[in-house]
Amino acid sequence: LWYVSNAPIIISVGYVLYRCMPDLGSGLRAFVIAGTLLSLLYLANFAIHPDLFNLSTVALREVAGTGYYAPALAFTILFAYRGKWLEALKLPRWLAIACLVICALAITASFSRTIVIVTLIGVLASSGAFVRREALHIGVILVVSLLVIGILRMGIDVDSNEASTTFLGKIARSTDELTIQEYTDLKSINYNWRGYETARAWRYYSSGSVLGLAMGQGFGAEVDLGLFMPLGSGSKGERVRVRLAPVLHNGFAYLLVKGGVVAIGLFCFVLVSLYRIGRKKAASVAKDYSRQAARVMQATAITLTFTTWLIAGVFNKLDLFPFMLVAGFLLAALTRNEDEAT
Repeated sequence: LWYVSNAPIIISVGYVLYRCMPDLGSGLRAFVIAGTLLSLLYLANFAIHPDLFNLSTVALREVAGTGYYAPALAFTILFAYRGKWLEALKLPRWLAIACLVICALAITASFSRTIVIVTLIGVLASSGAFVRREALHIGVILVVSLLVIGILRMGIDVDSNEASTTFLGKIARSTDELTIQEYTDLKSINYNWRGYETARAWRYYSSGSVLGLAMGQGFGAEVDLGLFMPLGSGSKGERVRVRLAPVLHNGFAYLLVKGGVVAIGLFCFVLVSLYRIGRKKAASVAKDYSRQAARVMQATAITLTFTTWLIAGVFNKLDLFPFMLVAGFLLAALTRNEDEAT
């Protein structure tokens, strides 16, 4: 993972940050303030250019950007410590509420399905939904999600222009985008890019030797997309057409090509370990505020797993930075007592 992602470095920085300043409340407050400031930065686009609201979702995001994940993390922390903001985070109630509202506005204005889902994951984890009977709760969430998508598909033509340019339309065709298939026409490829590039990655991976299946094709391996697509950026910011993709939206497919099932196994072990550390502490009866932090850790582990599948996650060097940083910070905080005991 050191060769294909900055995640270990970022998580290590978060770990060292807590060890140097073992103050859980102050550290989490810093994440909240940072998320709120980034929210204000993003919302400033709409204050300066209110006409952005008249644009389609796609056009709006091209002008204002795709939003930040730090507000989702800040919202999760604030929700986890609701009612305990002053005692645990040293945030006055009025300021905590203001931060919560500002982050919520930035999340909504991003019109990003992924950011909204990450926020919902944070709310559910902070409510204790994953402390016990996770399988049941996850099953209910999946059923409700599929019902929502089904209802939207009844009123929206998923093959229309509306479905590819509006927020609700994109939600309606979410399952189509993720269907792993090597489409033959350019329109289908553009509309279902995530599924298409994953299919191409699987084709490349499965054509390798037995050793390649186990250890991957090497960290320099690139997936042949079968056509040229404007994915890269040139020195002047212009779009560059590429055929060999070094990075994929599906981080698990990306890692499978690079390091095979061995790398996938190691990566999943790390994610599960982070989740289990959070779950163990979240289910405890500790009277301090580590239970809330443990639930944030659970949300972080699930978020890193989900986003790695959808938008490269830990292999995305910028977007998930705050979640990777807080993962290391909370790992140090939640294991501190155990380390001292040994």
